[in-house]
Amino acid sequence: MKLKNYDFYLIILTTLILFAIGAVSLYGITYYNYLAVDSRWTMTAQYSQYIDEMNSYLYPFLVLLLISLGLCIPKRLFEQDILIKFSAAILGITVMITVFSGLEKGLGFILAIMTVVQAIVLILTIRKSKSIRFEKEGYIARMGSSLLHFGFVIIILNFVSFRDSPFHLLIFWIGVVLITVGNVFSFYPEKMALMWPRE
Repeated sequence: MKLKNYDFYLIILTTLILFAIGAVSLYGITYYNYLAVDSRWTMTAQYSQYIDEMNSYLYPFLVLLLISLGLCIPKRLFEQDILIKFSAAILGITVMITVFSGLEKGLGFILAIMTVVQAIVLILTIRKSKSIRFEKEGYIARMGSSLLHFGFVIIILNFVSFRDSPFHLLIFWIGVVLITVGNVFSFYPEKMALMWPRE
């Protein structure tokens, strides 16, 4: 598969997955408002059932998104042949952990790998390393891509592993800020470059 086709299919896959996650979220909000007619329903077992049901709908799409990110993020560092082998190995280990320890442990593993890889990519991007590859040219656009991917990983990591942590909301907002700044840098690199300090 040629690299351009590879990137195109990744974009299509990621777009469809995010659309599905958005649809599940809209359904969840609508269902929540329907149940919220009874103001005390969150104190009942029905609320726990609602949370478990929404999570069960969302988890498959999170797994697909992680697979998509797992194919996208490391391509900054690895050649395509190595990338496919790396992704297959990580996916295989994730499946084994999921079978023996549960879905959350499996997701936690692949998220930890993606967090480390994306942190390395972000650091190398900040340092303007030539060892990483991007489709877009320009320092600001590359920073935007790195921040955007890092934000997605943090948001998913927060959802999977830190739901009960006292830092849950803080981590969530860090992810939101990274995604927002990443979008601004990615879509308006020329304007951001005018505000960026020059060496």
